[in-house]
Amino acid sequence: MAKIRTFESTVDASTVATELARNGCVIIRGHRSEGHMDKLRGELQPYLDTAPMGKTDFAGHRSRRRNNLLAKSEACREMAIDPLILDVCGRVMGPYCHRFRLHVTSLIELLPGEHPQQLHRDGDIYPFRHPAPPVTLASFWAYSDFTEENGATLVAPGSHLWEHERVPDSCELEHAAMSRGSVLLYTSGVWHGSAANQSNSARTGMALHYNLGWLRQEENQVLSAPPELAKTYPERLQRLIGYDFGGPYLGFVEQGNPHLLVEDGTPQSFDRTDSTLEQNREKLVPLRFGDLYQK
Repeated sequence: MAKIRTFESTVDASTVATELARNGCVIIRGHRSEGHMDKLRGELQPYLDTAPMGKTDFAGHRSRRRNNLLAKSEACREMAIDPLILDVCGRVMGPYCHRFRLHVTSLIELLPGEHPQQLHRDGDIYPFRHPAPPVTLASFWAYSDFTEENGATLVAPGSHLWEHERVPDSCELEHAAMSRGSVLLYTSGVWHGSAANQSNSARTGMALHYNLGWLRQEENQVLSAPPELAKTYPERLQRLIGYDFGGPYLGFVEQGNPHLLVEDGTPQSFDRTDSTLEQNREKLVPLRFGDLYQK
């Protein structure tokens, strides 16, 4: 049975991307320090403590969630533009898009007694047939320690290469056990889901997912961070959430590039693309959708 491979935080992006292509998932151990995780918890825990319980089997009935984390936490903003993670995103999704986006931000807490989540593939949010090129890359950070007992995510390594109809047997699932500050990465075709929390304490993870820049983001990042707020973000993050072209002629505003909305005193350009995007056009790998037309 395939296993989730774990690397130290000194690993390079090429090694991680190669493992994701082979196995669909990987853990990077201790990628953020205890001090950074303390800051993250201090900024986000008050919001989580007042969040309502889930009301569906998928969202859980003993779980609490918060979104729009960028507006709530400076530490989260730093993690969203982590250099290693963004380098991996570029290697995994770069062949299929001009630019990738931050797809969704979510803090997910499983309280004691929570039942297992329904297994799913993140890519099923879009109507693509598996196996398919990665359309999303998930980074799921251990806000607290992940153990088998407290509901560490169940993952089916290698399932991104399976046929569309195949679902994992229990023997093909592995707990993504990892220490606080570690991060689990997995691509859009990987079967996964939270395990049951059979412990006496909460298990909390922070999801920062990325997607191809020409696809609709799961979380409306620009409405979550209108220009007045986005101006306070680092430029890399501004562009990542949507204040930039998604590709030639994708996402312009009347002024041209949407990044002009968060710049001070910049004249209107009215451009609908730029030279870099045009130069990269020929480098993309075209995706085939021939099965849509088969009788």
